[in-house]
Amino acid sequence: MANDSRPLDPVEGSPILPASRRWLLLQVWAAVTLLLAIRAFADGVLRAGRDKASTGAEPVLIDINRATIGELQALPGIGPSRAEAIVLHRVRHGPFLDLAAMGLVDGIGADTLAALREFAIASPCSQKPGR
Repeated sequence: MANDSRPLDPVEGSPILPASRRWLLLQVWAAVTLLLAIRAFADGVLRAGRDKASTGAEPVLIDINRATIGELQALPGIGPSRAEAIVLHRVRHGPFLDLAAMGLVDGIGADTLAALREFAIASPCSQKPGR
């Protein structure tokens, strides 16, 4: 370090790379990043063309009359407070007769109901005795 006249990095105390090497390093980094981005994009495009059945993923409908707060949060437009409101409405008023009945829950409007139609169902469930 005594014979090295290059400026030192103030954070690490090691010599700073010359401008030509920094430029080369930046070009290599840019090329690798570009190649990885192209590969990721091409892989996504190629996979999108495949049959959805080959992925093994099947859509699951969430039953709003039996779902927990955590399961309800998986639905689009339903966060923690709306999920709690749904469960509270179920406790106070009994199970939902259909999905449209969720419109009675505070914070759930027509747009949210429309988004839920392909992800949720309201299956009939027996009420507890005494209700």
